[in-house]
Amino acid sequence: MTVIGVNNTSSIAWLKNYRGQTAIAYPFVFDQKGDLFGLYQVGGSYGNLPPTYIIIDKSGIVKYRVDKEFNRFQEMKAVIDGLLRK
Repeated sequence: MTVIGVNNTSSIAWLKNYRGQTAIAYPFVFDQKGDLFGLYQVGGSYGNLPPTYIIIDKSGIVKYRVDKEFNRFQEMKAVIDGLLRK
C-alpha cells in the first residue's frame, strides 16, 4: 500500500515547507500540469473543494472518495483494511 499527497495549486518549495511543519511522513507529488487532478476529477472545476481523499485499488479502480471533509481516518482505514483482506 502506498499513500501520497497530491497538490497542484502551490509549489514544490511550499509543499516541502508544509511537510516539514506538519511532520507528514508520506510523500507529496506536485501535479503541475493537473494530470492526476483531471484523471480523478479533483478541484473546483469539477465542483468539489479540498480536501479530496481517494483510495484506489491496485487495479486502478476508485474504491473510496470523499470531498470537502476532514478527519476521515477511521472511515478510510476501514476501506483499506477491507482491500488488504482481499
